[in-house]
Amino acid sequence: MSNHKTLTKIILAGLLMASCNLTPVFAQNKKGAVSEKQNPQRFFSKANLMEIGVYYYPEQWPKEQWERDLKNIKKLGFEFTHFAEFAWTFMEPEEGKYDFKWLDDALAIAEKQGLKVIMCTPTPTPPAWMGEKYPEIYLVDASGRRREHGNRANQSVSNEKYREFVAKIVTELGKRYGNNKNVIGWQVDNEPGAPDDFSPSAQKGFQKWLKAKYGTIEKLNAEWVASFWSIRYNNFEQIAIPNAEIYFEDKLSPHAVLDFKRFTADSQAEYLNLQAEILRKYIDPKQWITTNYTNVVYGADPRKTDKMDFATYTMYPVSGRNNLGGQNFRMGHPNKISEANDYYRSINGVTGVMEMQPGQVNWASINPQLLPGTVHMWISQAFGGGCSFTCTYRYRHPLGSSEMYHDGIVGTDGVTLTTGGKEFVQSIEDMKLLRKEYNPKAVIPQEIEKEKQDSYGATKICGI
Repeated sequence: MSNHKTLTKIILAGLLMASCNLTPVFAQNKKGAVSEKQNPQRFFSKANLMEIGVYYYPEQWPKEQWERDLKNIKKLGFEFTHFAEFAWTFMEPEEGKYDFKWLDDALAIAEKQGLKVIMCTPTPTPPAWMGEKYPEIYLVDASGRRREHGNRANQSVSNEKYREFVAKIVTELGKRYGNNKNVIGWQVDNEPGAPDDFSPSAQKGFQKWLKAKYGTIEKLNAEWVASFWSIRYNNFEQIAIPNAEIYFEDKLSPHAVLDFKRFTADSQAEYLNLQAEILRKYIDPKQWITTNYTNVVYGADPRKTDKMDFATYTMYPVSGRNNLGGQNFRMGHPNKISEANDYYRSINGVTGVMEMQPGQVNWASINPQLLPGTVHMWISQAFGGGCSFTCTYRYRHPLGSSEMYHDGIVGTDGVTLTTGGKEFVQSIEDMKLLRKEYNPKAVIPQEIEKEKQDSYGATKICGI
């Protein structure tokens, strides 16, 4: 047992050294120096190293259980929780009629228990009444099928009517909770992936985007080599979204496809920045704003959401694949967390894991139980990679609906820790030990620094 404790201390010391000596790198076209007022590192205490939190959905549980649950969350050592990302129908049960009493009550309980809160905008889940009255708010896929109510992320972010509703609900939230001292920050939307949208709103938006980029139809025709196959256009209104579903053998113009991908990423960023700018009017400067991209995202462009303070990510390494063979299907690809850490931290110098997989999921083709120790390993990797916080989806295992087989920190009885829950608690205890050892004046010992330089030189000589 003593050897195990010694090994644990050595590993934790190594992680502490790695985390504390990370140099902020702005690899993704960050312009100019960042002032102290703009630097997002100001939101996080260096002495806290990495804070750990968990999602809680008060609207999904009987109100008489909220106090017990939030009290237990605090008792386990979690420092913050996360509210309301999918709760639009509870905030605005009818058009223009708002109800935040339930959310006020949940916030009051969290504050009473000593839990800080990340507040979310509910924009990935438009309520039923909205789609019933304004069906144009829905995204349309490449086959021409319109999304309907009954799932999430079904909205067209280009649709002006939808943006109107978004602006209204975000304004109400900002006014109500922007100066709540227990709210530490805001998550805008949820896992924005910039999916292709073939709706009339997106079509009109794409034409407008092209006109802004090229100025004249003659320039677009030249850049797109539109003399080929008589593709040439007379005006921007003739241009349709390139859609591979309606062609069989021949390929689409790569120029049109690339522009559509860029338009889609820009539309997603514009939609997220809209929310951030509204919040900024009402919130305390001590509250930060972010969104939670998925791992390393390919559709959206996190660099474009420049009205936020930093970008975060969600991480589900185990999802039915066996990349390396053996037991790897229960641990996930070893590069995913380090890749995401460096990708998102390089944008603005700060990142965090907004959703860390707590155990088995429900949405993969195969959903294995995680190998014991895996969750603890992932959290340690997040810390070693410089994350300012790690949060997990979710505290309670759902009892039904679309994610009823998705693990939580506690099981279906609402109180018993799952294997992943125990490993989160273990990581919380690790962080308590590390905080005791934190020394803001510490520097890397010369012999280690020399080894780092020698290793770098050898790497360069060997062409690695």
